[in-house]
This record gives sequence, structure tokens and C-alpha cells, in this order.
Amino acid sequence: IDSLLLQALRQDDERALSYLFSSQYNKLYRAGIKWCLDSDVTEECIQAVFQDLWQYRHKLTEIQSFEAYLKTSLKRRIGREMSKKQPYTDLSDMETLPFSVSAYEDVMIRQETDENLKLQLGAALEELTPRQKEIIVLKYFEELSYQEIASRTGLQVDSIYKALHEGIKRLKSLLNSGLMRDL
Repeated sequence: IDSLLLQALRQDDERALSYLFSSQYNKLYRAGIKWCLDSDVTEECIQAVFQDLWQYRHKLTEIQSFEAYLKTSLKRRIGREMSKKQPYTDLSDMETLPFSVSAYEDVMIRQETDENLKLQLGAALEELTPRQKEIIVLKYFEELSYQEIASRTGLQVDSIYKALHEGIKRLKSLLNSGLMRDL
């Protein structure tokens, strides 16, 4: 499919760009947040990567995986943006750079909060029916389409929608109740 997308981009097909953006955005956003912990920088860099992709579409060489290509482009772009905000003369001196204590504390608090949320979500997932848990994992963790979930589970797409809806409703209820806050 990547070769077809590349061919469509080279033929000025904006739908190919739109498809790539919608299918890759969430993956790129998650990766970008891991690399820089700044949602604004991540979003700006994703936009710039897709602008460059469109601008240089006729000069693109063969791309084996758009996901890998876009993640690599995003990582480079974020690196350039972060170096503009906090320029380093020598990257080998990173251990000796003066990081503000408050920035370090913010990162530590975010990590602790993320860990707590992961624990709560894990405990809440265990409270779901096995089918609900399976479908939520396939949809949101493995990022499968409804058709892919249907072929893997043997369920009808309507049944998947219903189980997913019920599972998410139950998760929200569990996470909003005080039961999961004690973890």
C-alpha cells in the first residue's frame, strides 16, 4: 500500500496526503510527545512534516514504510525545534547542561501521573468482560480497524461497536468512581 500511496502523491493526489495524515497522525503524536514532552511543538512539527511531504512529493525516493519515514522525519524536525529553543554547542556535554529543577520536577510528576493512570486503566480493564477487554485492546492498543477486529474475533462489526461502546462506558464509570483512585 505504501508504494501505491507514493505513486498517488507523485501524481498530485491530495487524497493520498489526507489518508496518510489521518492514518498516521495519532502514531506520530504519541511518538512526538515521547521525544519532547511538548504537545505544541509536536503538533507544529507534524504539520511541518506533512507540508514538506507535499512540497517535495515529486523528489521522494522509494519509501518502504511511510510510518517509519514519517516518524524519522518527525524526530529530526523535533530535534531541530528543540535545539532552537535550547541550543547546545556540544551534544556530548548533555550531562553537564543546567536543567532547571522545576522542569525536572514537572517531568517527574508527569511520569508519576502517567504510571498512576496506567495502573488505574489496567485495573479497570480487568473489571471488564473478557470480550470487552479483547476488543478495547485490539482497537486502541493494537490499533486495528473494525474490519480487522471482525476477522480476528469472528464477530460482526455491529457486535464490535456495541461491545466497544459498553466497554468504554464501563471503563469511564470505573475510572470516575473512587474505586480506581486508591491504587
